[in-house]
Amino acid sequence: MRAALVVRHGGPECLEYAAAPVPEPPPGWMRVRVLACALNMLDVFVRRGMPGVRLQLPHIPGGDVAGVVDKLGAGAQAPQPGTLVLVDPMVERKALGEDLPGGLAEYILAPAQNAIPLAASAADAPQYAALPIAYGTARRMLVTRAQVQPGETIVVLGAAGGVGVACVQLGKELGARVIACSSSRAKLDELGRLGADELVDTSGGEFGAEVWRLTGRTGADVVIDYLGADSWPQSVRAVRRAGRLVTCGATTGFLAETDLRYVWTRELSILGSDGWSRDDLLDLAERVKTGRLAPVIHQVFPLSQVRDAVAEIEERRAIGKVVVVPDAPR
Repeated sequence: MRAALVVRHGGPECLEYAAAPVPEPPPGWMRVRVLACALNMLDVFVRRGMPGVRLQLPHIPGGDVAGVVDKLGAGAQAPQPGTLVLVDPMVERKALGEDLPGGLAEYILAPAQNAIPLAASAADAPQYAALPIAYGTARRMLVTRAQVQPGETIVVLGAAGGVGVACVQLGKELGARVIACSSSRAKLDELGRLGADELVDTSGGEFGAEVWRLTGRTGADVVIDYLGADSWPQSVRAVRRAGRLVTCGATTGFLAETDLRYVWTRELSILGSDGWSRDDLLDLAERVKTGRLAPVIHQVFPLSQVRDAVAEIEERRAIGKVVVVPDAPR
């Protein structure tokens, strides 16, 4: 089969489009013929190399996969070959594409129990592939951890990325007032078209004062901050009394300064959120099926152009999800 292979850790040149063996499913697992694989910044981090994570190279990245079951390993009863499925990337606290071979290939292996059968057509695969990591993470933050209620105000930092766009869309569906923050004017305009109620330009590094103004000097009910060290001090000050500050990551650094006076005097809740659950993915897939959710897809690339696809997210040009599909047979 053809695959995108991380042959060594480093820059874009370390990701190659090359031949790889077609994998055989072990007992209880399935082989899926990939129809679409969505990218995440995690795929960039995997290629660059992450501290404490040792991978056997070459490695196939890509965690978000929709495809057709091709073969079952011994003992796997379902889903039957030919079934269109979304694949839950989480495998016993490991992740497809991160710790295990991923879906930037023509075939991928996964536990059969990780399959979510889809009542859809193959043409819909890119929409479903966009869901697991970004939309699953966003749903867990907003619904499970922050428990956002209709009429509440939420602030989304880094709102133009995959998780950020998902937070904007899901926040609006939950009936919240959404304040979207980005450093790009063009991306802010697009976020407005996606339904964000207010837009905050963070290109100067400042957003807290504008959030304070937009909320009538009371602060937001919920602030979503997965940027980390650079934005965290302002985020703490932007939460209203008894509000919630939620994080699922820290792209600008893990050691963030917290002014504890705001935490105790406003009785703030600081909530961590890690990944997603199968229930999150089932709910999201149902929303796509019924038309309540249309994942934002920035662009679809053939697998042979995987470096160009990764560049869209690595160089921060994408709004929403970048999706890769296998090249058409010659």
